[in-house]
Amino acid sequence: MFSDGTDVTVREGEVEHTSCNCCGKLTTVVSGYLDVGDKSAGWYTVGVTLDAPNHLPLCRVYIGDWSQEAGPDERWGIRIGIAPDGPQLLDWSTDEAAEAKPVFTPLNRLQVLGTPLEPQLWKLMDKIIGSDSRL
Repeated sequence: MFSDGTDVTVREGEVEHTSCNCCGKLTTVVSGYLDVGDKSAGWYTVGVTLDAPNHLPLCRVYIGDWSQEAGPDERWGIRIGIAPDGPQLLDWSTDEAAEAKPVFTPLNRLQVLGTPLEPQLWKLMDKIIGSDSRL
C-alpha cells in the first residue's frame, strides 16, 4: 500500500441498486476511491440490504496496484462486516476466492490480524466511514 492511511482521501463513486444473492431483497452498493495525492491507493464498495436484519452491511476494500501492468500478487481484497458493535473482518467464501484469484489476492481474517496491514486497514475504514457522505 502507498500509505499508512492518514493521508488518504476518499472520492465517492457510483451507487448501484441490485438484488441480494441469497435472499433477493433490494441491495444498495456504493463505491468509492482511495487516493494519496495523485496516486490511487485502492477502492471500496459497501453493500447494504434493507429489510434483512440478518445481513450486515458489507464493505470490500481493494488495495494495491490496480494498473494494467500489475498482477494479482500486487492487489489485495479484504471483506469487512459492519456490525452494531463495530467492523469485523470476514473470510472470503471458497467460490469468491477462486473467482478473485486471477485478478487479486483475497485476504482472510488470519492473513490480516496481527500484521502491519491491520492498523492500516482500520485507519482506512475510519476514513471511509467518516468521509463518504452516503454511509
